[in-house]
Amino acid sequence: MDIPVLPLRIVLLTLLVALARFVRTAQAAPGALDKEWAKIAIPGPNVGSREIMGFILEAAGGPDAAQNGPRIEQAVSDLQRMQDRDPSRKTYGNLCWYWHETKPGDRNAVEFVTQQGVLVRMRFADHLTPAARVSVDQFLTLAIEGIHRHKVDVGYTNIYLMKTWNLVALGETLQRPDLATEGSAMLDTWMAFTSRNGIREYLSPTYYGVDLDSLALMARYLADKSVKAKAARCLHLFWKDIAANWFEPAERLGGAHGRDYDYLTGHGDLDRHPVDSGWIDSKEVKPELFQVFADATRSVPPAGLGAQSPGDIPRFVFQKWDAPESAWTSQYIGHHFSIGVSGSSQGPEDKPFALNLAGLAGPKTVMVNFFMDGRDDPYGKEKVATGSSGHPKAHHLTPFFSAVQAGREVLFLASYPLAGRPPETEPVCLYSTIDLPAEAEVWTADGATDPGQPSADLPGNVCFLRMGDVAVGIRLVHALDVNGKPVAAQVINDGSQYEARRLTVTHSAGPPGARRGTVAVWVRAAEGLDQGGFANFRRTFLAAKTSAVADGETVRVPAAGLKGTLGIEADLGAGTVLHQQGADTALDIGPMSVNGREFCKALLEPHPQ
Repeated sequence: MDIPVLPLRIVLLTLLVALARFVRTAQAAPGALDKEWAKIAIPGPNVGSREIMGFILEAAGGPDAAQNGPRIEQAVSDLQRMQDRDPSRKTYGNLCWYWHETKPGDRNAVEFVTQQGVLVRMRFADHLTPAARVSVDQFLTLAIEGIHRHKVDVGYTNIYLMKTWNLVALGETLQRPDLATEGSAMLDTWMAFTSRNGIREYLSPTYYGVDLDSLALMARYLADKSVKAKAARCLHLFWKDIAANWFEPAERLGGAHGRDYDYLTGHGDLDRHPVDSGWIDSKEVKPELFQVFADATRSVPPAGLGAQSPGDIPRFVFQKWDAPESAWTSQYIGHHFSIGVSGSSQGPEDKPFALNLAGLAGPKTVMVNFFMDGRDDPYGKEKVATGSSGHPKAHHLTPFFSAVQAGREVLFLASYPLAGRPPETEPVCLYSTIDLPAEAEVWTADGATDPGQPSADLPGNVCFLRMGDVAVGIRLVHALDVNGKPVAAQVINDGSQYEARRLTVTHSAGPPGARRGTVAVWVRAAEGLDQGGFANFRRTFLAAKTSAVADGETVRVPAAGLKGTLGIEADLGAGTVLHQQGADTALDIGPMSVNGREFCKALLEPHPQ
């Protein structure tokens, strides 16, 4: 193979630039900022534009801004190299997410980077060298074009609120009142949408943190008093939502989630916000890397709002997360458990069913969560490139999903494939999996299982969990493989690596193609039980009547619940719900309510009384 020979002057110039950057890095003190500079001084292929801007903000807002002047200049120059400067492209003014990209892929980059970049210009312009100040202004001016060409749906909550902050802050900082007016109108639009439909990225452990960031910036740093006041009301709404759904024993959001990257324990970027209020032990949260940004976005609940304040325990929380009738989620919260479900599956990052247990591991206690798996990744640990920029994520399948909840009971039906929704990639298998905490005792109808065994069959497709005074009954009312034949579930122990076991239905051990796999699951929970109470719970659950009838693609699943029959009838081929019964409709008051008391609309009224 011929190796191309570069001109000597180019080789020497490249070496000199690299040497200069290395010297700056080598002379740095071993602090957090210097460690970050060491990563971006000579950007590797996966260095991100957001990461570079984070360094700029931290350096400009820190005590050594003058000493970091040359670094900031270089970092801004690198960001400009990542910015699309071709006016003929839709991504003009946007940025590459990663250094290795030749053009922008994930268009959210311009929002994330500008969120911090405008803060640099707004608060720390006098800390920049004259050259860096000019470059930052040039960067932000071009970013305005990227923001305008980046169309964001009002339901895409975290990016929509970020774009709102960007426009208002850019308008006020760069003397562009037209931008400030545009951003203010966006906030009004979001408030009106949410007052009808709820928050689309509902209870997301990651994106609720991002939402709080942008709202806190608006409430704290904008000059427009009207926008500041509206942002403060939106912050109040999020904190009421978080408090209502908080499961205190595990220091996290309970219930079903939209967009949750942590299959097992449901933690994310939100965690750093409740720390200051004592809702989360600070030892459980990683130290802040970018302290200037963390301080700027810090948000605490309104006075008097505690982790358990929105209603007594037990309590029932209901909320919409979009306009369709099936876009809802509900949660029953007790002292030592919570159980929640969504009316439909939102996408490959959601948790449509989740049950929390109070375990000795606290925040690390594994959630009981359901998903359909096409990658043979039962714990969500095998991340693969997704999206236009190849962000590494562990996506599950998006099935047809329908559910009803009555207090501490849930019945749900899941089936894959979902009509009209092609898969991201062709599945290599098809499993229905419910992750289980290793702390919990697992029982079959016949007795306790041996936790050391690699697997256990479930007579009657029923299993029980016991943890402390809590009992959970799980019955697979209906389970078919891709050939339409009934299939048994198993409890599988993959070892102690993830502190979890799993209940798994094998619809297809190999590629399912277009063939369908279906499962219906009934879950009941109770607490305050001693040994005798647990035995009675098992007897009662086993004696309750269930059935499933499949007529072609139509499935009917009833279960004899505590308050009456829970039932779902659906046309799986069309992906439509034909009938449901048994849900706690008296408590289903939207778009957000606790024990039947709505708490959203008053906070989002244009002119609150």
